[in-house]
This record gives sequence, structure tokens and C-alpha cells, in this order.
Amino acid sequence: MRRSSVFLVIALALTAFLAGYIMIDRGLSPTPQSKTGTILDKFGSPQPATTNEVQLPEEAKIFPISSVKVTSISTTADRKGVTYFEKNTGKLFEFNFEDNEERVVSEIILPNFLSSAWSPVKREALSLFYSPSGNRIKYYSYDTGKITDLDKNIRSAAFSPDGSLMVYYLTESKNTESPNPVGKVYLSQTDGAYPKKILDTRILDLEISWPIKDKISFSTPSAEVFLLTEAGGLTKLLESKPGLDTKWSKTGSKLLFSYFTDPGRPSTSLWLKDIESGLERDLGISTTASKCAWSIDNTAVFCAIPKTPSVDEIYKINTDTGSQELLAEPNMPIASLLLTSLENHLLLISAADEKLYGINILP
Repeated sequence: MRRSSVFLVIALALTAFLAGYIMIDRGLSPTPQSKTGTILDKFGSPQPATTNEVQLPEEAKIFPISSVKVTSISTTADRKGVTYFEKNTGKLFEFNFEDNEERVVSEIILPNFLSSAWSPVKREALSLFYSPSGNRIKYYSYDTGKITDLDKNIRSAAFSPDGSLMVYYLTESKNTESPNPVGKVYLSQTDGAYPKKILDTRILDLEISWPIKDKISFSTPSAEVFLLTEAGGLTKLLESKPGLDTKWSKTGSKLLFSYFTDPGRPSTSLWLKDIESGLERDLGISTTASKCAWSIDNTAVFCAIPKTPSVDEIYKINTDTGSQELLAEPNMPIASLLLTSLENHLLLISAADEKLYGINILP
């Protein structure tokens, strides 16, 4: 019995020795480089980065800004923060980047509030409200407290680039005796005073913008884009394109536009148009113009580009050279982007929760 026990111990020791020898000889020793092929590898020792890995800027960390769903974002007048409305309620908020605090500017609920267009230089806004008979627009001055109900037949309006004037598109009343109602484009003071008609048109449902000092832009329901001078001169800028989306540069000299390259598939192509030369160029990027933001230099754009159907990555793109730099991986779908006036923060609205987030893009 004792002899059998001795042989058993010797056999077990020999087996353990041979197993260890084989593992070491085949490179299976438990070193930091070893892989088990399971999820446990994710919790192992850090591995040195390879030369093929993209290194994100250390400062490009996403952080939450709003506690509510947002719409109509604008940089504050002192350029130290951002202003936005709570979606659906019209409550006004500000976020200060110096103390990272969100504050309520106005707790007044605006019934039927949809969105606002901010003046480029003042605390003024043109706010859009739902109405069964046709949406209505009101002028707000948050400095003076002045509120003006604009003409009920105004369907679209925008501030001038310097914030001194307003342009608006007005349709004739539905009660008009004219068999072919005519739309009209007017210039006026920002509160609608002293209007001056600059265009009669039979094109209905125009969307107005004012990207260039001496030129107004509008798009039609058939997705055409026109340029209109203050004297009434009209030229076509873009032909009709399915799913057209546009984003003007800060100076108005360039236009990003996207459209469905194949109407049968949800695939978009991003293009650049130079206004002076009229040249158009495919940037080779599949995203929409509304998910991009122009830099002040009129060359760089920041775009959210789909990584998967539910996750976007943010790139900085040089529109002259076509070079792309990965800035951030927010791990969320992005609805729209905005660059702050100082270009130190990139603001994004999540398409998932509709809240506002920020990314510090300065070193």
C-alpha cells in the first residue's frame, strides 16, 4: 500500500513537470503578451500602441452641457458660453464654459414653440410657433424685452449677416380673390418695421436664409437653391436634388451641400460649391451638410460621419486638400454640429436623447 502511494505521488509530479515544460516551450507562458482568446483579454496588461492606431487628441473628451432636450443653439454675446432653448417648451438656458454651469435664463413656457433663428450679433430671435392655419413667427429681444407678432402670412424669415435687417417671405392670405396667389419677399427692420418689397414670386413655401451681405438665399420645395440680391436680381445656384441639405460657410463664399446619390437608398454624398467660380466638387464623404460646421478660416469643416448606423465619428476636414483628421468618437448618433465663436469647443446635439454635448478641440 505504501509503495503504491509513493508511485502515485511520483507520477503526479512528473505529469505536472511535463505540462509546464510543454507550455513554456510552446510560448504559452502567462506573459503580458499572451492571449486567451476570450473576453478576459480586455482586462489584461496594457499593450503598446501600434503605428496603425489612430491617436485621438487627449483634450477631445465629450462632456454633457444640457440637462434638457434642446433646439436653436447660439454662442452667447460674450463668447464665453452657449444659449439654447428647451425643445417644445421654449424655456431659455445658458451654459458657461468657464464654470461649466447650466443656468435658466427664462422659465417662461412658450406654447406651441417649435424653434428659433438667432441674430448673429444681438440677443434677438425670430421664433417659430405651430398654428393649425399655418405656423406663426414672433420677434423677441432678450435685451429690451420687446415681443412683436409678425404678419400671420409670413412663412419664413432670417436676419442679415450683420444683424441689422430681416428678410422674410410672405404669402397672400388664403382669402385672396387671386386665382394664383403670389408670394412676396421683403426687407425690414429686425422687428418687421419699415418693410420694402424686393421680389414677387409664384413659387410657394420658400425657405429663406441670408448668408452673404449683398445676397439672400432661398430654397424651393423641389430642392432648388436661388440667390437674390437686395435689388431683386435672381440667379439659380443649385439644380433640384433629392434630399438636398445645405450649410453656408461663415463668409458665404462657399456652400456645403448633400443629397441622395441613389434615391432608392439612404446614402448621401457631401459636396462643396465655390460661389464665385461656380465650381462643384465631391468631397468623397457620406454624411449630410447639417451634420457639419464651418470654421472661421473658410477652409476647414467639422463633420459627423457614420461609423455604424447608430454611431458617428467626428472629423476635421480640409476642403482644399481633402485631408481628414479624426477628432472624437462620441459613441452616439449626432443630429447636428456647431462650432463656438472662439473655435475652442465643438457643440453637438445627440440624435439619441436630443441633449447638447461639447468637445474641447483646443490643445
